[in-house]
Amino acid sequence: MKFIILIFFAAFSFFPAVTSEKNRPSELLCELLSCPELSVITNPNPTFSWIVNSQLNNDFQTAYQIILATSEKDLLEQENVFWNSEKVSSTKSSNIVYDGTPLPANSYFYWKVRTWDKNDNPSEWSIHQRFNTGDFNIKRTWPGESKWVKVELENGDTIWTFENRHPISYHSVNATKKVQLDKVLFFDFERSAFAVPEIQYKWDPADSEIQVDTIWVHLGEKAVGDSIDQKPGGGVLFRKYPFEVKPGKHTETLKLPRFVPRYPHSQAMPDHMPEVVPFRFIEIHSKNQDIKIETVTQQALYYQFDEEASYFSCSDSRLNAIYDLCRYSVKANTFNGDYAASERERMMYEADCYIHQMSHYAVDREFAIARYSLENMIFHATWPTEWIFHTILMAHADYWHTGNTKIIEKYFPELKAKLMLELASENHLISTKTGKQTPEFLKSIHFNGKELRDIVDWPHGGMGLIETNGETDNYDFAEYNTVVNAFHYKALQAMVEMAEAIGKKAEANQFKERAAKVKNTFNKTFFNAETGIYVDGIESSHSSLHANMFPLVFGLVEDFNKTKVIDFIKSKGMACGVYGANYLLEALFNENETEYGLQLLTSDSDRSWLNMLRVGSTMTTEAWDNRYKSNNGWSHAWSASPAHIIPRKIMGVEPLTPGFDKIRIAPQPGNLTEASCKVPTIKGPVMVHFINETGLFNLDFEIPANTSARVIIPRFYSKGQIILNNKSIVAEYDNGEYFFDTESGSHNLTIQLE
Repeated sequence: MKFIILIFFAAFSFFPAVTSEKNRPSELLCELLSCPELSVITNPNPTFSWIVNSQLNNDFQTAYQIILATSEKDLLEQENVFWNSEKVSSTKSSNIVYDGTPLPANSYFYWKVRTWDKNDNPSEWSIHQRFNTGDFNIKRTWPGESKWVKVELENGDTIWTFENRHPISYHSVNATKKVQLDKVLFFDFERSAFAVPEIQYKWDPADSEIQVDTIWVHLGEKAVGDSIDQKPGGGVLFRKYPFEVKPGKHTETLKLPRFVPRYPHSQAMPDHMPEVVPFRFIEIHSKNQDIKIETVTQQALYYQFDEEASYFSCSDSRLNAIYDLCRYSVKANTFNGDYAASERERMMYEADCYIHQMSHYAVDREFAIARYSLENMIFHATWPTEWIFHTILMAHADYWHTGNTKIIEKYFPELKAKLMLELASENHLISTKTGKQTPEFLKSIHFNGKELRDIVDWPHGGMGLIETNGETDNYDFAEYNTVVNAFHYKALQAMVEMAEAIGKKAEANQFKERAAKVKNTFNKTFFNAETGIYVDGIESSHSSLHANMFPLVFGLVEDFNKTKVIDFIKSKGMACGVYGANYLLEALFNENETEYGLQLLTSDSDRSWLNMLRVGSTMTTEAWDNRYKSNNGWSHAWSASPAHIIPRKIMGVEPLTPGFDKIRIAPQPGNLTEASCKVPTIKGPVMVHFINETGLFNLDFEIPANTSARVIIPRFYSKGQIILNNKSIVAEYDNGEYFFDTESGSHNLTIQLE
């Protein structure tokens, strides 16, 4: 318990620290990049964001000033500037569009910002930030394509990087365990990573005429004792490679064979970077005793990741381990610089990307990789029907987490096409099985395959080591599919919000009217009044978990029908795959089924995150177990959903308005007695800590300056006496929730049941 409390107070000390120097703005972003000096920006009118800092509660920005110049000297002296915004009266601290002299291509610039607080006091200037412009008119294979380019750093070094994304780079990881076994050296690096071994050795041949020798390097993700499991099963990696040694002392990386793309949009590593594979363990096999292995490191390839941006700790050690597993999985699976996770395919899929995106937002203040992955998916659609809708969900998540409408404005026609209205019948439901998948339709959604197919969940039957019907809970794939149309409804709702955000009121009204018609038909068609639950499709008598959890999570279930639907869902257990679990957990926590949600999260069955840890994986796996998918891989971020479910639903931190101008804090403690978290947002970190004792709930929370919050009272404590910052208050009530609104800063809430 002391450990958790110490973490909490250490985290909260962060706020005063960053607000020194007269509350200068911090953590600047240019085009959503925290380190734009490591990238190249291709937007001639980039956007700027920053965190507003204050040591006072209820403080907010009333104005800002941005200055941009071509040198640090000009920036300091405010001479020869490209842009001086002067003092702009505004509370806006993100997505400020450049409005100065046109920026030349292939150049670099420096910018800084200062703000005025609610009393019109100016802050000091922020620390300046450099960014680089690239070629604004380069020809691209598809809009949003991000090419490899070289950039010169301030110290004169040149690196390879991406356009509009942070670069990927190798990080040297030392072994946590080293064992000498006869002629074998065994190394354990604690966690698997997409990496390449780097070996430092020394060799003084006894025979001077011998100029070369070969040792063998074994890599693996799974161990048995102090040796690599050479038959790990499934898609778990074990490989062995020859490594040529030369006389003298050398430090060299192993030359791994190049990944060969085998799928439509698989991605290969560039020639200028060493190849990587996922491994945790290394064995060095050598028969030559004169060859001395001095050090072996795991050169792990990661996209930029801020280890201090987030944390979670609670009274349940199982949940802590699951969060750490999933948080690391988000980091490790960005080795491509996008969301093309897994060793086998290295290809992006819309649903995988969406879950990875939501999890990434929850653990790091990083937005560019999600935006690039979204743009990529718009133009490289994959075969599952429901995946097409996930492109809309990705754009919607981008908008809500950044407050930026640029992507919506740029790709509105493409996003509208992803609604797949061409597949609709007169009853407003859509189907992929009624002959409407014309070449023109497939082209409109940027799908180059033969046809879309409904997926529901994954894997399907016959793909595991045991005879099962897969992870779809015996779903009856009817002509009109309940799950597909639930996604269609959700996508329509998202498009309503995005159309309104960019001023397209006519389209927003059209989407709203259609969503209402879809909901009406959906409940008339798929809801079985006799059983009180949903069936899998038209003319189907089977009711699966999926046919009920998706309508529940997407708001299709009428309030008077929820009890039976929820009871049915709870009777099924984890009758879904790791993908479906994302939506199952969200549905349960949305309906305040906290205890059952926690029960599923911390289950130790073979269909659980604890099972992933138990079998030895240090990243989340493609399926629950090899039993359910015979080529199950140990490096898939689409099963890392607890990384966002825990901070969003258990700790309750979510945007109440796009861009976190107003923050929702709705903790669901369940049977947890204590928990602490730090959640990154574009406006700054949100920190929450609660103690949940018998009849007493204590909540400490801190939200950034220039924001406000709505705090939802946990349902169990809704009738208690509420003390906020040592003052008694009365909560408001709306739509089944007791809440109060509060300003920025640090707050304490105590609720005592009488």
